[in-house]
Amino acid sequence: MSDKQPPRYTRGENEPEYTDISSYSSTQEDRSISSYSGNRPEPSAISPREARKERRRKNKEHRRRNRQKGKKNRRIFKLVWFVMVIFLGLATAQYLLVGMNDMLAIGKQSVIVTVEIPKDAQTDEIAQILEDNGVIEEPVFFKLYSFFTKSNGYYQHGTFELKTDMDYEAIINQLQSNAARVDTVRITFPEGLNVLEVARLLEENGVCTQAQALEAAGSDELDGFDLVSAITNESERYYKLEGYLFPDTYDFYKDEDPVDALSKLVRNTDRKITDDMREQISALDMTVDEVLTLASIIEAEAADEQDMYIISSILHNRLENGVETGTAQLGCDSTIYYPYRTADQAPEGYTSTYNTYDITGLPPGPICNPSLKAIEAAITPADTDYYYFCHDADGNAYYAETSSGHQRNLERAGLA
Repeated sequence: MSDKQPPRYTRGENEPEYTDISSYSSTQEDRSISSYSGNRPEPSAISPREARKERRRKNKEHRRRNRQKGKKNRRIFKLVWFVMVIFLGLATAQYLLVGMNDMLAIGKQSVIVTVEIPKDAQTDEIAQILEDNGVIEEPVFFKLYSFFTKSNGYYQHGTFELKTDMDYEAIINQLQSNAARVDTVRITFPEGLNVLEVARLLEENGVCTQAQALEAAGSDELDGFDLVSAITNESERYYKLEGYLFPDTYDFYKDEDPVDALSKLVRNTDRKITDDMREQISALDMTVDEVLTLASIIEAEAADEQDMYIISSILHNRLENGVETGTAQLGCDSTIYYPYRTADQAPEGYTSTYNTYDITGLPPGPICNPSLKAIEAAITPADTDYYYFCHDADGNAYYAETSSGHQRNLERAGLA
């Protein structure tokens, strides 16, 4: 074995010095551990006090973020609210402008339209009808106007002619009166009709039912007229207004209130009996009601106008001198079945309390509605001494002063 040693490695001048790897690794591991442990301890190593502080810090941070978020949300809300207010303001202004234009009929064309308002219609229904017919454009605005002007509940029913360029006030005025109604009917009532016949004509022409008219004719609804309120024996009459419904031509509204309808006829009677006529009636020591009762019998019995004055004379003679002459009863056939015309119309076995063959003097009231000529004849009778009259089938009149003369006239007229 040789004593010669292997050559030793000599480090160059610029060659780095090698270090023991195990020593380096150990050193780096210790340094790494030392660095982590020094910056943040393990959670298990945090004390309760530090944990509370950490929670407070987090809560404070959370509240701060919420405040910032709330401020941002409030700014957004205010912006949205402002936009909405502007939008609603513009919309409201637009609606008010449209409503005001409709209310004042600004810029609307003038067209005549016919609208039908049902009986007992409410404002909602009326507004819809007006819109459907082009009279208004804003039914809600019309309803508000009607409410604030206290017009609700005062509208008439019927058929109206309205213009589309009318403002709300004009429309309401028209609908609350009959001035613009076109559903009218003209009826002529001949002289001598009784209440039953007047009521029948009203029903046939659609003004009101016969039952409604008869109820009104027997009521106190028209006592506002002095000549009606002067009636003192209402309970003895079949119909209070008999004799007060002046025969003439009248215009009525379809489905009209029966009291309103009859008031037109009563008003005409009141107008026809002038102040001069009332003075003449007073001079006869009679009332207007008595004259109308007498005139109604004259109307029913006379053949013509001349006959009216002679029959009036006969009836006046009987009223004044009936006891002395044995003619206290007027004895007129027209009163036997009142309020019916004939026995065929009356119920079987019917007896009228107006029958002048059974009662003395005038009946309780008129038996029909007399003409002005009959009223004038009742006030100014002819000057005769007659107490009897009759007519033949052709309407020829026969008069007599005595019962025997009347009997001969009956034979001549073919009545005996």
